[in-house]
Amino acid sequence: EGPSLFADFCTSASWAATAGAATACAVVLVACRPYSRLSRPQPVQPWSRRLVALHATELKSPEPQTASKAEAEEVDVAVIGAGPAGTLLAYLLAERHKVRVCLIDPNAKATWPNNYGVWQEEWQGLEAKLKLGLPECIDQSWKVTDCYFGGSWDVPVEDRLRLDRPYQRVDRTRLKARLQSDKISVIEEGLDIQAVANNIYGGTGLRHDAEGSTLTLKSGRSIRATMVVDATGSESRITRRVEPAGGIPSPKPGYQIAYGFECIVEGSMHYAPEAMTLFDYRTDHLSFDPAWEKRAEESPTFMYAMPLGPVDGNESRQRVFFEETSLVARPAISFEECKRRCYARLRHLGVGLVEGSETEVELCYIPMGGPLPEPGQRVVAFGGAAAMVHPSTGYQLCRMMAAASEVADALGKGLGATSSSARRPDAIAAAAYEAIWGQENQAQRDFAVFGGEFLMALDVQGLRGWFDGFFRLPENLWAGFLAGWPTLPNNEFHESWFSRITFGLQLVVKLPVPIGLRLVRGIADFTLNYGVLLLRSVTPFFGQPPAYKWSAPVPAEEAGDVAAKQEARALRAAEKASSSSSSSSSTSSS
Repeated sequence: EGPSLFADFCTSASWAATAGAATACAVVLVACRPYSRLSRPQPVQPWSRRLVALHATELKSPEPQTASKAEAEEVDVAVIGAGPAGTLLAYLLAERHKVRVCLIDPNAKATWPNNYGVWQEEWQGLEAKLKLGLPECIDQSWKVTDCYFGGSWDVPVEDRLRLDRPYQRVDRTRLKARLQSDKISVIEEGLDIQAVANNIYGGTGLRHDAEGSTLTLKSGRSIRATMVVDATGSESRITRRVEPAGGIPSPKPGYQIAYGFECIVEGSMHYAPEAMTLFDYRTDHLSFDPAWEKRAEESPTFMYAMPLGPVDGNESRQRVFFEETSLVARPAISFEECKRRCYARLRHLGVGLVEGSETEVELCYIPMGGPLPEPGQRVVAFGGAAAMVHPSTGYQLCRMMAAASEVADALGKGLGATSSSARRPDAIAAAAYEAIWGQENQAQRDFAVFGGEFLMALDVQGLRGWFDGFFRLPENLWAGFLAGWPTLPNNEFHESWFSRITFGLQLVVKLPVPIGLRLVRGIADFTLNYGVLLLRSVTPFFGQPPAYKWSAPVPAEEAGDVAAKQEARALRAAEKASSSSSSSSSTSSS
């Protein structure tokens, strides 16, 4: 999670039409959040990799015996995956809803591996909502944010675009410590689970019944839970992410790849020490090798830099986090290519990297987009497993945290319900999914999915023009797109089809004309491939996404045409009575 673009029109009339279409497209395109993997929530790396390794081990082990319900340890909610998503949800359930919770992860006590970057305004909004002491979990702040999009569209290479919006780095160790609770049972074991169909699993780890679920750990230990939460990451083996039967297809995931490290710089670090550099999309550092530069222009990456202050008070030495990032691509750019470009850029910029000072090396892999969880699943996916990563930017941490209280409320309310129907696990799971992916939030995501697809199609010139125009919009518009989740600051400017189309129209006039035309073409191509997915997000004419609503089973006595069946029973009874009467009369006569 922590730390992963982008027929000629000759007349003014046709360009106006183009702008209208582009508006829809633009809305999505705004997908501009540079990989700022910082704010990525727990990507698939930490959690699903651990589970995959665990599965591989378990397949070689003797199959554990499944305990009976009477022998199993009982909890209300079993959360699988102890990354930021699983840890936060378990904390809210245990502390705010007094729910019995266990948190299952073979590496539950390990340090979260990624850096998390967040906009200060969003972090403050989360504190106002969650009241967790989040300001204490920040270890670095910058009052301004810098971007470099020079080298195209008559913008000088050295041109800097400065955003007067503060950025922060989360201290992942403090955040994890803040979310610990002695009310949570932490289980450092793994599970052998592979979803093979809706609510059906291979392996021995999970089985459902009408009253709840039984989890069998590698050791044979058994946990009985009313609800199960999957927080194992974007490539979960527990949650199925496929379109419902007859649903509109979604694009396959794109991938954000980044190679980064923290290091010591002596002398110049090129970038302003008072600013966090969100994007540096320049490619002149590869001009010494035209073939390599051409590849970098066709498959762009950018530098992401966080100055972390002097080393032990020595003003001549600074600690800096550098990361070369591919925003989104399919297939993914290689880590080795990102690494080579990173060092080539630093050499070109004259950065005085102290040899051997690199620490905290990061290999970030973040799936973006793809289908939502299949409706009807008993397991509640959360975080990356629920496809909560921003499809255009890779941001997830703040999005996940913004959704956590609503999901915890849905689970807590269902578990405490007095009616047997509301307490059914399937009903509770559906309510939790509605809290994450209500129809309007799905529509907003569809807009961002288009943005991710468009960004993948752009070369470096297109991305420079796109982002330069995007960040010249009013801040509340571009900030709202980057947030992309209900209750986060500025998201209200993207929550309705009208606000999204309005955003798109304002964006398209900021773009270079060739990029605006490509946007229009991108909208047409996307619609041909994926139907009304985008159109229903920016107009009121194509219906709404499917709802995650649960329907209670129909009692046998209420199934079908009750009147017809009652009539049939009455006729049968009358016929039987008549037959019996005739038989009695015959017996009397004889």
